[in-house]
Amino acid sequence: MRAFLLRRLALAVPTLLGVSFLVFALAHVGGDPARAIAGEKASAAEVESVRREYGLDRPLVVQYFAYLGGLARGDFGRSARSQKPVAAELREHFPATVELATAALLLAALFGIGAGIIAALRPGSLADLAVMSGSLIGVSVPVFFLGMLALFAFQGRLPGGNRLEFATVFTASRTGFLVIDALLAGRADVAREALLHLLLPACALATIPLSVIARLTRASMLETLSSDYVRTARAKGLSTSVVALRHALRNALVPIVTAVGLQYGTLLSGAVLTETVFSWPGIGSYVVDTIRGKDFIAMQGAILVIAACFVFANVAVDAAYGWLDPRISRG
Repeated sequence: MRAFLLRRLALAVPTLLGVSFLVFALAHVGGDPARAIAGEKASAAEVESVRREYGLDRPLVVQYFAYLGGLARGDFGRSARSQKPVAAELREHFPATVELATAALLLAALFGIGAGIIAALRPGSLADLAVMSGSLIGVSVPVFFLGMLALFAFQGRLPGGNRLEFATVFTASRTGFLVIDALLAGRADVAREALLHLLLPACALATIPLSVIARLTRASMLETLSSDYVRTARAKGLSTSVVALRHALRNALVPIVTAVGLQYGTLLSGAVLTETVFSWPGIGSYVVDTIRGKDFIAMQGAILVIAACFVFANVAVDAAYGWLDPRISRG
């Protein structure tokens, strides 16, 4: 198992190198970075000064390897907008996205797997029709529209996102995650308020993965329930719930785990619209701000972190594969 995971981690390295190269190339193809940092109204002398300050007067190959060297030290560069280290800004925004994506994934996995099992146990029933129709609607409706609809429907009854500020609650953060910090500090009232702020954006973000997981769970369970060993278990007189949960579910979980793991990577990397609609100060909002401000240095760092999240989500999926089916890790 350890060798299997090491092989998967080794494969992640060239992937991240490729992403870093593409992001670096796109930042330079889109125009003159020095001009973007200095501003459209900057004089030629000011642009040249910025070019020297950021090392943009060196050959691109030298710039790229200098960038890689900085990444190896955990140095993502300095934001042209705020003049702060990009790594520090990412540490500020990343926990908010992880908190939102984790809440959305928990909702999606819990209700998606549950709905898929119910639909598979009663194929052709009203419950099956409701699950399939609801999941089709869920993957069809845009997330930003659901977000705006939720804000309108629950206006005045639930907070409209906009994560609580740490400064209003704690003098210092221990983990970066507001709900966890509140629980560690024994502040159940703050944890409750943080969860209320999290509820609407998490539900909106969970809609598509919930629908995907529900449909996949139904299909996987139907296939597993038709297998010989399940028919044998039923012939022994075991109840439907015992057969489904004890015998069929684990074998049906392999494709479901794939979906859940990949959806988590997608949630971390694709929460831009949700964070924008709900004014959630996560990495998606940060990317939007860097693009608007033409801050290509910060943009490079943010996109690389998002790509790393997706890559390591895949590694986690592979690890779960090896646990569910040891034949995979031995292969």
